[in-house]
Amino acid sequence: MPIQIEHLTHTYMPGSPFSAVALRDITLTIEDGELIGLLGHTGSGKTTLVQHLNGLIKPTEGKVIVDGLDTSDKNTSLLEVRRKVGLVFQYPEYQLFEETVAKDIAFGPKNLGLSEEETDRRVRTAMEKVGLDYEEIAERSPFELSGGQMRRVAIAGVLAMQPKVLVLDEPTAGLDPAGRRSILDMIRQLHAAGGLTVIMVSHSMDDISTLATRLIVMSRGELAMTGTPREVFKNRELLSSIGLGVPQAAELAFQLREAGFQLPDDLYTADELYDAILKLAGKEAGAC
Repeated sequence: MPIQIEHLTHTYMPGSPFSAVALRDITLTIEDGELIGLLGHTGSGKTTLVQHLNGLIKPTEGKVIVDGLDTSDKNTSLLEVRRKVGLVFQYPEYQLFEETVAKDIAFGPKNLGLSEEETDRRVRTAMEKVGLDYEEIAERSPFELSGGQMRRVAIAGVLAMQPKVLVLDEPTAGLDPAGRRSILDMIRQLHAAGGLTVIMVSHSMDDISTLATRLIVMSRGELAMTGTPREVFKNRELLSSIGLGVPQAAELAFQLREAGFQLPDDLYTADELYDAILKLAGKEAGAC
């Protein structure tokens, strides 16, 4: 179920003194099964872009086509679009409101008019996908859980709608290191299970570098760059010019090259940097 973005421009409050262009002429295709990392500094247009993907906001100019459905066409059912694209906002736990975990996750399926049996099946399946034990916490209040567990409940509520695309806006924001690793592992497992396209908005280069199959870099409402993590992180100077960094391993590799070490210019993970240093050390030892 590809998503096609064609010359998308979005202007907030057009025609008023407060008019602001948030997106300018964005053209992209997101293919089935990708895990996209959407990067950019604050105000770059990331959140505005992802809100177009399920019709939460509509283009000022251009088109967003989701599985053949044009979100700006007045005949398009936005409910159908939102069944296909699930959007998890930043700090989604703030949107929890039901008295139990199971009821919160069941809210979306019930609104679809599904039977109790199908709703229960979806709740159990969604909880399993996000690593929550149904028997242990289904009847507990979500507000008794840890921050990481509450976030999983919120994500499970979106997964219970069985979207083909899952959009996560800063899914690790505000979590401690253990909670952040746990959520990232969950996202990795969701994608690895197949059948789900994941789009993850993030400020963290280290988080996204080990997850994404492709990166989309935004700057001032425009598409600055897209490519594999290896392709994007090679462009350290361009990323720096738009206020972004590179993963810590890529930065260390750059510093080592500056110091005279003969390392490849496309290293970006700690494991491959470690292997490259060992290989280089072995060559130098052999030359002695």
